[in-house]
Amino acid sequence: MNYSDLIQSIRKRFKFSSNDSFHLEYSSPACSSVYLDNKSDFKMLFCCAKIYHMDNVLVTVVKDVGKSCSSTSVVVDDCAEMIDENDYLGDAFKDGPQKFFLSDEWGSYLSHAGQKFESIADFRDKLRKFAVQSGFHYVLSRNDSIYVNAVCANRDVDHCGWEVLGSVASINQCFYITRFNNVHTCRGMIRNRSHRQLGSKIVRTCIESTVCLNLGLKPREIMSNFKSTYGYEISYKVASRAKKRCVEKMYGSECDSFSMLSWFREAVLETNPGSSVVLEVDESTERFKRVFVAYAGQIQGFKFSLPVLYVDGAFGKSKYKGQILAATGRNGNKGFFPLALCFCDSETEENWLFFFKNLKALLELQGRIITFISDRGVGLLKAFDLIFPGNPHLYCYHHLRYNLSRKYKNKGGEIVVADVLQKFFKVAYASTEKSFYFHLKNLRDEGGAATIDEFIREIPLEHWCRAFFKGCRYGIMANGIAESFNNWIVAERSLPPFAMLDQTRMKEMKMMSERSVESKSWTTKLTPKMEKRLKEQLDRSRVFRVIASHENVYEVRNDKYSYSVDISTRTCSCVKWQINCFPCAHALAAIQGARLDVYDFIDPYFTAEYYRMCYSFPIAPLSNVDASCSSTEDFILPPVTKRPAGRPKSKRIASAGEKKLIRCGRCNKMGHHNKKSCTEPLNMLL
Repeated sequence: MNYSDLIQSIRKRFKFSSNDSFHLEYSSPACSSVYLDNKSDFKMLFCCAKIYHMDNVLVTVVKDVGKSCSSTSVVVDDCAEMIDENDYLGDAFKDGPQKFFLSDEWGSYLSHAGQKFESIADFRDKLRKFAVQSGFHYVLSRNDSIYVNAVCANRDVDHCGWEVLGSVASINQCFYITRFNNVHTCRGMIRNRSHRQLGSKIVRTCIESTVCLNLGLKPREIMSNFKSTYGYEISYKVASRAKKRCVEKMYGSECDSFSMLSWFREAVLETNPGSSVVLEVDESTERFKRVFVAYAGQIQGFKFSLPVLYVDGAFGKSKYKGQILAATGRNGNKGFFPLALCFCDSETEENWLFFFKNLKALLELQGRIITFISDRGVGLLKAFDLIFPGNPHLYCYHHLRYNLSRKYKNKGGEIVVADVLQKFFKVAYASTEKSFYFHLKNLRDEGGAATIDEFIREIPLEHWCRAFFKGCRYGIMANGIAESFNNWIVAERSLPPFAMLDQTRMKEMKMMSERSVESKSWTTKLTPKMEKRLKEQLDRSRVFRVIASHENVYEVRNDKYSYSVDISTRTCSCVKWQINCFPCAHALAAIQGARLDVYDFIDPYFTAEYYRMCYSFPIAPLSNVDASCSSTEDFILPPVTKRPAGRPKSKRIASAGEKKLIRCGRCNKMGHHNKKSCTEPLNMLL
């Protein structure tokens, strides 16, 4: 019944004509008189009846003349379905819409005797999901390669009769249910937020497609996604093991991963001619030693990137640990350009020699002098001097800064160390020799001459100070590009060697394709970041006056300083043009004063054309369709590793002094503590 039906029923019952006018009233426990004039009032009547549990409501019919002529009653039960209390409650009090989960269908996986399953493993998987969704637990009274007999876990306590029995048919190896009693006679089944039989085997089948697309998925993310998609809570351990099972199904076990490296080498050399893949195995023990990988597309593209290489090592996080040595270039848009990878057992001089020898074989063909940047890792310096004795080698300023801070451990307060590091910054970034010695004097006065002199003797000046470096360093002072690359492959470093190399290859292949497409839409002559830098420098150059000295030599002045610029040798007395390999504001002022095109004095590596050439050589995809038919049948054993004591580390160990100094809000001092952890005494004025 609706409001219109009620009005028609009253007119018919009391024989009201169309000219007769009347209104309706009813009473409730909350109000003695309530008007019933429209559809909303009619719905409210049912809502009140539902809230106050009223079986019927007495509705009074009153004519407009004011005389009550009769009354009638409306039975609420007949029309209760017309009213939903959520229509009248606030958002906070409404019952939310019912959400459907992917696990809802699990309850229909077992239905009747004679039901067919593809295999006994398929039946076990569906049996687990059926029990989880139905909210009960079972035990296996028989479970072998042919028969499975499951009974309710409460059978011995409550004599529950639930049971399923099945076997494998020898003719087709399918599994059939032969007996199925789906009636529980034990205490009621309740579906909880979690289930003890909801283990990694079930979760693996649910997240397999997701993990396949994103191997960087973290266990916490898997837990959250599983809750929102399937409606159940799983533990961190279950999520972690489920992800591991997914990886093993894709790439095999971690032990078998080393044997797959032989196929990987064969596949890369076949599909990417010109690549370099060198795999070394101990012939006596048949155990893995190391592998070097550089793809042809990256080798060719590196010719058009800056002539610098960042070399660094990062630890692996898989079962067999290991080290990942990488050589990473830099493109003209300040991005990293991966060139080569090496996976080995540890960061030793022998492994660095292997890495540098194979790297040199690639670089010699290009005929460029490459500047290397490193953090002076274990075994790296000796190996580098043997393989690249004539190449410039820069030391990362940040690592030197951390090493210097170690010299003051337990010798000075945090404020003293902060002042020393600030003065060391000025020494390292000094552009001229005079400026270097000036700042060095201040550093020795602040940090102690003996300590500073000892530290300086350990590192040749040409490897870290801008004033003494001979050549073009493109403004590089730190190994940040290498750290960026290591962080970019942080998820892949948790995988076994073959999976790590394959996933990294796909990631690099995708990156090169995306950057190639992106660069085609650029309309500027330089890359976007360098074009922006050029415009900023041009704006700064507007304040200078240019005075010609002789051919290509100019004096550039402002209100306070003057600079000498030689545009033929591309030098400026501020030395920034030589250091950054990019015209400074003084140089741009001189170039414009000579009526020349500024783009003619910019390194071609910063142009959009060179950037496009970097990514014009793609990495070809690999196909593993014929992997089982490969002629390579080498079985490679994993290296012998010793598990260290304690919980495995998953993050990079920070160098001493790596934490940045912060100012405490309580004592107002610089240090590594904050207002909450501050223990400094305070001198308070009363």
